[in-house]
Amino acid sequence: MITPPCQKEWFSVGELGALRLPGLPTTARNVQKVAQREGWAGRTGHAGEPLARKRQGRGGGMEYHMSLLPDAAKARLLAARPAAAERMDRDSAWMRWERLPESMKAEARERLAVIERVEDLRRHGLTKDRAVHEVARSSGRGVSTIYAWFDRILGVRSDDRAVYLTPDYAGRTTTAACPQEAWEHYKGYYLRQSKPTAESAYRDLMRVAGEKGWTIPSAKTLQRRLDAEIPPNAQTFLRYGPKDTDHTYPHLKRDRSLITPMMIGNLDGHLWDVVVEWEDGTRGRPHSLAVQDIASSKVLAVRFDRTLNSNLVRLALGDTFRDHGLFETLLMDNGRENNAAQIAGGQPINRRWHKVPEETPDGVLKLLNIKAVFVTPYWGQAKPIERMFRDWAHDIAKRPEFEGAYTGHNTVAKPENSRTHAIPIAEFEAIIRRELAFYNAQLGRRGAHLNGRSFDQVFAEGVARHPVRRASPEQLRLCLLASKPVSMDRQSGAVSVEGHRYWSTELSAIKRQRVVVRFDPENLAAAVYVYTLDGRLLAHATRIEAGNFNSVTTARNHRAALRDHSRAVRNQAEALRRMSAAEVAAASAAAPTPGAPSLDPKVIAPDFSAPRHAEDFGQARRAAAGGGVVADFNFNAAFDRGVAVAAATDRGG
Repeated sequence: MITPPCQKEWFSVGELGALRLPGLPTTARNVQKVAQREGWAGRTGHAGEPLARKRQGRGGGMEYHMSLLPDAAKARLLAARPAAAERMDRDSAWMRWERLPESMKAEARERLAVIERVEDLRRHGLTKDRAVHEVARSSGRGVSTIYAWFDRILGVRSDDRAVYLTPDYAGRTTTAACPQEAWEHYKGYYLRQSKPTAESAYRDLMRVAGEKGWTIPSAKTLQRRLDAEIPPNAQTFLRYGPKDTDHTYPHLKRDRSLITPMMIGNLDGHLWDVVVEWEDGTRGRPHSLAVQDIASSKVLAVRFDRTLNSNLVRLALGDTFRDHGLFETLLMDNGRENNAAQIAGGQPINRRWHKVPEETPDGVLKLLNIKAVFVTPYWGQAKPIERMFRDWAHDIAKRPEFEGAYTGHNTVAKPENSRTHAIPIAEFEAIIRRELAFYNAQLGRRGAHLNGRSFDQVFAEGVARHPVRRASPEQLRLCLLASKPVSMDRQSGAVSVEGHRYWSTELSAIKRQRVVVRFDPENLAAAVYVYTLDGRLLAHATRIEAGNFNSVTTARNHRAALRDHSRAVRNQAEALRRMSAAEVAAASAAAPTPGAPSLDPKVIAPDFSAPRHAEDFGQARRAAAGGGVVADFNFNAAFDRGVAVAAATDRGG
């Protein structure tokens, strides 16, 4: 059996005799005689190329090109080619084309160029065989190879030819043998969150393989198999954990062109990498609570304290609402300081630290009609303010004013002169506020919503086009004052906050209930405001000063105030009561008295078991229980009938 012509073009005389081709002898000796008689050894092709060559391999001799054979013999050889493999459909061919490397696509285009040159020569009058030989000589391709390419594109659309001319090479599809138990051991060692190297996993596998008698392929082979069988996101999950796996999903780009200033804001806390000195002489790293406008990226307010707390959030929001207006929506994480009742009370959230009392008052955000949205902590895609904090840590915290006080964001980045100096907190706040003013005014900001403008410019232009809600003095009071739910004193109506009592005549006239007291924690001597749990103002109250125990003046003033209060209450009560007790008694005495029924003195114990009596009282019980009501039933008549029946029974009647 010979190799098909699409793969073999040269034959020895022995092969030609064994093929028993028409027009040729059937023995090698006689085929050699034909070759000598027709001069095959000296024949050349259309381009002058020799059609005879020395045979390589054992035995030597000569080989002759199939074009020297008679036409019948050439036809038999061409017919002996195996049937072409079933051609894939057009969609599958294009899908395969898209997955091929550019080198294989370039080879397909070169093959198509060879086909087109053959067709061009045929249009100029050459036969197909001569055109194929001419192009084969100039391109260095085999004649049978070009014929095979023509077979591939038979009946194919002209724009699909290159797709069907791509090489069949698919790369290496087999891997070196590896016992399944060894493969699982390698994966189990490598795919751990301690992130061992591939080299250490392979060394451990080889140690176990010596005991088990496994035959292990090379380390590169195992690593290639791991990358082929386990997707990168799965490797990330197993080696780095779920948080890093989230980054394998494309982040959401938010279009800020559709929102206006003060429509959406976000707030968050930031721990500075700078050591400060507090008023009491202690040292530490300060926290700041910043509020940012989403539409313009402008920093609207910032407050500082030793820790993040609800008072810090309340004051930062108060600064924002006073200077810039009210948000419609506020983004923040579910931290304790944001989740406090005075901030987020009444919002549909889940406090994870403690049970929420039913009497929890509405917080500042709900009272001001601001929707609170709680997002994922430490996730910059959810809160753009996290991106701003990176600028603060890289630029502002490294200002020369903080030299010696800068600590670095971790132990590795800590400078050698760390904590050799501490910045007074007042000076620190002044520097930060100054730098944030420059931060907001910096030109050349990149971003689709900025276009080279500063944050200040974008904010001012947006507010000019879309006016924002402004806070009234009463609304600002909700933010600038702390709040605490308390119970009013049952007797006086006074309220107590932080060990101080507050009272007013308006407060004493209010029904005793649980209320919310709003007060200034920095000035407890100032008046407080008392609200209902749902946010309605009830009264103002002043602090009741504690008097000196031995002071006669203090006692005299207190008695005078008590007399004034009693006099005012008496006048108010008398004005509200129109009738005196004597007038009420006289009106009651003038009412007619109903007559009592006469009883037989012999009757000592009436018997109410008579049928008529039982029936009447049965109806009464049913009526009282909501059953069948008898409209004309009379209790007095029923009682009289029962007494009469009992008397008759007692007389023997």
